[in-house]
Amino acid sequence: MLDVGHGPDGRRTVRKATGDRAHPANAGRLCAKGATSVDLLSAPGRLATAKVRRERGTAPADLDVDAAITETARRLRSIVDTHGPDAVAVYVSGQMTLEAQYLANKLVKGFIGTNQIESNSRLCMASAGSGYRLSLGADGPPGSYDDFDHADVFLVIGANMADCHPILFLRLRDRLKAGAKLIVVDPRRTATADQADLFLQIRPGTDLALLNGLLQLIVANGHLDHDFIAAHTEGWEAMPAFLAGYPPGRVAEITGIPEADLRRAADLIGSAADWTSCWTMGLNQSTHGTWNTNALINLHLATGAICRPGSGPFSLTGQPNAMGGREMGYMGPGLPGQRSVLVPQDRAFTEDVWGLPAGTLRTDVGKGTVEMFSRMAEGHIKACWIICTNPVASVGNRRTVIEALEAAEFVVAQDAFAETETTAYADVILPAATWSETDGIMVNSERTLTRVRPAVDPPGQALPDWQLIARVATEMGHGEAFTRATGSTRGRSSRSTRPTRRRWPSPTATGSRSPPAADAPSCPRSSPTG
Repeated sequence: MLDVGHGPDGRRTVRKATGDRAHPANAGRLCAKGATSVDLLSAPGRLATAKVRRERGTAPADLDVDAAITETARRLRSIVDTHGPDAVAVYVSGQMTLEAQYLANKLVKGFIGTNQIESNSRLCMASAGSGYRLSLGADGPPGSYDDFDHADVFLVIGANMADCHPILFLRLRDRLKAGAKLIVVDPRRTATADQADLFLQIRPGTDLALLNGLLQLIVANGHLDHDFIAAHTEGWEAMPAFLAGYPPGRVAEITGIPEADLRRAADLIGSAADWTSCWTMGLNQSTHGTWNTNALINLHLATGAICRPGSGPFSLTGQPNAMGGREMGYMGPGLPGQRSVLVPQDRAFTEDVWGLPAGTLRTDVGKGTVEMFSRMAEGHIKACWIICTNPVASVGNRRTVIEALEAAEFVVAQDAFAETETTAYADVILPAATWSETDGIMVNSERTLTRVRPAVDPPGQALPDWQLIARVATEMGHGEAFTRATGSTRGRSSRSTRPTRRRWPSPTATGSRSPPAADAPSCPRSSPTG
């Protein structure tokens, strides 16, 4: 909660940030970022107007935001007309509201006519999302934070929760005090590992062998849930032969973990009434990150520890709306609502909703963020619009990103701050509002929707991301599709988030409520993936 007052100039200003004890995500606990958010909200260097760079290498000059929007639309339109839609790319982030993510994806795929929209989630959660889809059919954790209050065993792998997700880790520690056990897998002895009942100090890059080896031991120990496997999975008959390649001795040799510790971990997981797994970049940022997620989910499917209180695979996102962005399909083949341009029915549905002629949406997709910037550096992509992220600072192979932005004919950076590593290469800088100055929806790791409302006014001419996107789209000639609002998506609306806790997918007004973990529905049929 923000304590809002008025500054010397009469403008509203945030004086203090405190936790909301009634909020289900944190029960009022704040991490360092939340507790010090006032410092960021009052930080100097905010953009109060747009800026334009008439010549590369010169300092940008102030420009009225209306003129900057017109200039941005004109340049993008010209490049599309001259070089085709694939000459334009848009790079977005998990820090935008759901509405901004939706509009960016709609503009790029539906109206510019290219699938070249990527997100900084490609650097972190994309492999987890792909793993969920391959194993469970949809991208989203099947559990919730409430499961932490019921788990008997926690498997934390590739994540240092104590430092990176401290509020959720405090909730985990509360459960440890009640007798739950913690297994931590990490190459380093972290603050999280220091709290573990069993620390598995793994050799980097061998997580897949570990997870398959644990499943082999669970099978050998007779800890399978045969009824669950028969009712809710497909393909299990192929697993025993596959797992035969992961005997404990070989897994110990591959991973560097003593065989006795492997056996203890498998016994803790297999004998637990309910167990929850948590992971993040240590599993995701890998050449086989998707398979890591598949293998972890296999452990849950084999033990039936999913879709019930205290049990389930729970990926930890690192941005406030990365989960929402994945729902909006803001990278690769994604379309809103867990749909894909690769599925004919999904394309037809989206074209109908967006008012597009049949066959408008394309099926050719790129290979991700790294390839996008490489193609830009090679001259294939002529324009790049970067929204609410800083790729020069965050994308690997920084030199390639810089070469890409220098090679592009036109670069737009949309940011709240004037001077970042990326705005230094922008021809136009659009002034964006921060989260405390806008209205919209954020979706957290457990799929809970939180309504964000403006507490203070943005400086000068700064606007919310969604408004800037809609106005550029309108100036490009797509006004009819970007000047109207829709009531809800997948059963939820802005109004529905006000009085109660809501998760997606949510029921419609005529349906039942969105179930919390304690009365979660039965699992759909899922596929163990070897």
